[in-house]
Amino acid sequence: MLLLITTSVQAVVLDTIQSNIVTNPNYRYNTLNEYKTYEGWGDWSMPIGDPKASSVLNPAGDITYGVKNIEDYDLNTAWVGKNGIGDCLEFTFNFPENTAYAGAYQFYGICNVFNGYCKSLKIWQENSRVKMLKVYYNNTPICYVLLKDTWQFQTFDIGKYFVNRRFKKYMNAPYEIKEGDVLKFEIVSVYKGSKYKDVAISEFLCEGAGN
Repeated sequence: MLLLITTSVQAVVLDTIQSNIVTNPNYRYNTLNEYKTYEGWGDWSMPIGDPKASSVLNPAGDITYGVKNIEDYDLNTAWVGKNGIGDCLEFTFNFPENTAYAGAYQFYGICNVFNGYCKSLKIWQENSRVKMLKVYYNNTPICYVLLKDTWQFQTFDIGKYFVNRRFKKYMNAPYEIKEGDVLKFEIVSVYKGSKYKDVAISEFLCEGAGN
């Protein structure tokens, strides 16, 4: 008699976090030019960690598309990957010690984004934008993030997945970010541009003391 034993593995269903357009009048403007001129949004945004991209589009003359562009507080620049869907942004956490900033650089889970190539409205429309991201903590998938298709400043909060000891929040969260940990965002779908397949992000920061 042959006994067959089968096991079923239930797939993990990840939550989807939706972004919101920033409504605070101190950080929201009516045109891209106002965002570029006043930059009040930079007052409460800071780099997430040391950034790395899975790919970078080749330069076009003196215009470069490197990953540092997502944390330079300049909407005239953008990171653009070669592949679009499947491309990833990774942030390695590096918390300063024994400096004036010690203790200030913590990730609370709130990310601030300018989706697309925000150099001008025309360029924003021509290039593709990110629709959905899959988020990983040290290669463990934790959730999806659905971004809005807008050049407006938008934000999303994934803080509920991480213990926040400083403010004693989410103390039962499944993860706690430590020095050297990596947060990865994988592009899984896009909003198509009117002219280019290239997928761009102008700024990808987190809430905190800005520049």
